[in-house]
Amino acid sequence: MKRILSIVLAVALVLGTFAIYSSAAATYNAKFALTADVNGKTYTSGDIITVEPGATVKVKVNFSNDFYLGSVAAQIFYNSSVFTGATCAFNKDGKVYKISGGSMCKFNDWNSIAATNREKWWPDYSAAKLKAFKETHKFAYLTMIPNPSYGEPAIKNVNETLATLTFTVSSTVKDGTTGQIIIPAESAHRKDYKNGRTMCDVYTSSDMSKPGIVDAEGLKYDMTKAVLNFKVSSAKKGDVNADNSINSSDALLALQYSVGMKTLTAVQKAAADVNNDGNVNSADALKILQYAVGEIKSF
Repeated sequence: MKRILSIVLAVALVLGTFAIYSSAAATYNAKFALTADVNGKTYTSGDIITVEPGATVKVKVNFSNDFYLGSVAAQIFYNSSVFTGATCAFNKDGKVYKISGGSMCKFNDWNSIAATNREKWWPDYSAAKLKAFKETHKFAYLTMIPNPSYGEPAIKNVNETLATLTFTVSSTVKDGTTGQIIIPAESAHRKDYKNGRTMCDVYTSSDMSKPGIVDAEGLKYDMTKAVLNFKVSSAKKGDVNADNSINSSDALLALQYSVGMKTLTAVQKAAADVNNDGNVNSADALKILQYAVGEIKSF
């Protein structure tokens, strides 16, 4: 009898465990990331990107997921004192664009929004942080909406660039000014924050004729790679002594600074840091010398 009871309890335990796992809510993961192209070089989140006044910055909005995707939207904020003249080009070769019945990208500052909406569509920050953020940032709102009538199935496991935003660095911004282009994690649309404008629709199958789930339980957003940090410098890369020529004298200055023999101004340091790693050392001096003798054509 005890043996039978033990077997019954064991079976019940197994079935109970199975029921717990089978009833667990599904998880859906969406990741937004940003990369920047400046003078032919690509930068990612974590880099300090040195830009000159008037420079062109191309920012790719990258997206990946592990669920059947419906609509997708991202709200990209940028410092209005640093960046101007933003435009948007969708990736027309992307899978997401091919199922989109409508694609839109708008650039706004908070004063241009209708008065009834000015307190909406912002990151879920504290009142003080949000007030300062509004005064220093504008945003681009990017959205792509699928069209079931196209006959295309909802797509899963996307990993592509949605669009490229092109910014111009202000010609009047001061040396040393810093700024960001960012998709804040706090701008995600959630069950407890309906104003978030970065969002996804989740489909439980590839059938787009069935409604998507906007606030799917278990939908998680990752924006850890959606932060680009910039520093403005009018220094010409490689021209450490600012004589409008890049030669061995500039390489020598960089090398002397790296071993403590010379001091450099902030502008000179920005010019000497040709590999943009935030340091001035022998690697920079070597690159400047290589450029001076024609071994390399750009930094």
